[in-house]
Amino acid sequence: MTYLPLYRKWRSQNFDEIVGQEFVVQTLKNSITGKRISHAYLFSGQRGTGKTSTARIFAKALNCVKGPTPDPCGKCDQCEKIKNGHAVDVIEIDAASNRGIDEIRDLREKIRYTPIEGKYKVYIIDEVHMLTSEAFNALLKTLEEPPLHVVFILATTEPQKVPLTIASRCQRLDFRRLTNSEIISQLKKIGDTERVSIDDDAISLIARNSEGSLRDAISLFDQLISLCGQKIAHDDVIAVLGTANADLIFAFGDAMGKNDVALLFNLINRLIAEGRSIPQVTKEILMHFRNLMLVILDSGAVIEESKEHIEKLKEQSKLFSIESLKEIMRILSRAEVDMKWHPQTRLLLEVAIVEACSGRTAAPRKEQKPESKDIQVSAPKLSALREEVAAKAPTTKAPTSDISGIKAKWDEILNSVKKKNVFAYISLHEGRPESLSDNEKLVIGFGKGFAFHKGRLEEDSSRQAVEAALKEVVGRDIKIECVIETASPKPEASPSKVAELFGGKVIS
Repeated sequence: MTYLPLYRKWRSQNFDEIVGQEFVVQTLKNSITGKRISHAYLFSGQRGTGKTSTARIFAKALNCVKGPTPDPCGKCDQCEKIKNGHAVDVIEIDAASNRGIDEIRDLREKIRYTPIEGKYKVYIIDEVHMLTSEAFNALLKTLEEPPLHVVFILATTEPQKVPLTIASRCQRLDFRRLTNSEIISQLKKIGDTERVSIDDDAISLIARNSEGSLRDAISLFDQLISLCGQKIAHDDVIAVLGTANADLIFAFGDAMGKNDVALLFNLINRLIAEGRSIPQVTKEILMHFRNLMLVILDSGAVIEESKEHIEKLKEQSKLFSIESLKEIMRILSRAEVDMKWHPQTRLLLEVAIVEACSGRTAAPRKEQKPESKDIQVSAPKLSALREEVAAKAPTTKAPTSDISGIKAKWDEILNSVKKKNVFAYISLHEGRPESLSDNEKLVIGFGKGFAFHKGRLEEDSSRQAVEAALKEVVGRDIKIECVIETASPKPEASPSKVAELFGGKVIS
């Protein structure tokens, strides 16, 4: 017997089985009972929230032998064919692969023919936002005044890309993302039926990582069953996701609260050794600091964790202030976005940790009498003191007047930038000084594949750090301009040049 994935096996077959979309379900039921069936619907919402399943159920409700009815029987010939995807009057079109004007013209030709078996011809166009402008224009008139026996259901994850001329001709229904509790409830139901034992912590972690998509949650659940059999533990989910366990996340929080960079780097080494996913761990750390902020604010926002976990959050929150948490989350969020494009995810996390810890002191603690009379100076204060002394000291650097001088001091400039802004240093390291204009503007060139670093360096904070470093090293104010280098023309390879290169001679 062919194996059927769980997300297909547990696809909703009637309106009552749809999870978390009560508003949509009630609207469609009322439109059937009140005989107010629209000629076109626009189903919008994120992936895995039930748009296609609801469209098929609505097609069943229209074409069921008892229909149109809000409660299709699921047993008649039409219901069975729609369930199995064999109904000739229910046409599903994938707009991602059939997005051109020819496909829509073909649809317009066939739409005028009456249904062969059912009462309605239902066109379900999935990912409709992928249609071309020409295809949308071809669909426009047909969508506005289709034959009475036709119902359009347009499904999309990006409703903002659907032209207003199309959207205004549809009845729009928005599918909301599911809550963790709704996903957990459904997964427990599936687990009981499939006779799978799963820890509460494990099922909660699956729900959190599905980000409101029931299909993603069921697919991950299915993968875990394939890996672990009929018993799934919390550590199994951690291993599949590549994330860190709760103890490691709390260890990150403690180390960050105490500005212990050495411990933080050791924790990253541990993650690498265990084969964890750095982007996934960064995401979990961000959520942890978000929970710490909610605990401090005590705003009544729901934290979907166990009571024991929340108590540990309350204890750890004493290490932070709201301002420090906001700064940490801002830096880590930026690093998480950068990880999508940068191959060195570990480097980005390490740089973000250094930036989050530098210039930030731990939350005020209870006053304690020093055990000794030795004066202890923290690293940030010592660094600030050195900068103050350096600023007051007379400079002995000779001004650099041309591009060759700047190139000679480029390593020194890079080191100065690194002390001021680590992100600016990373981006500047990928560029190189090209020319210095008469109006004191330094042109920094980047290769074609380094547009990201060029953009980063053009941000105010990065640009200011570089210009400050130039003044410090070169001895005067110099502005920067970033450009993408064009490919230089290939030199002509004449016989004489080739002979000269290889130490040979030209034989005529």
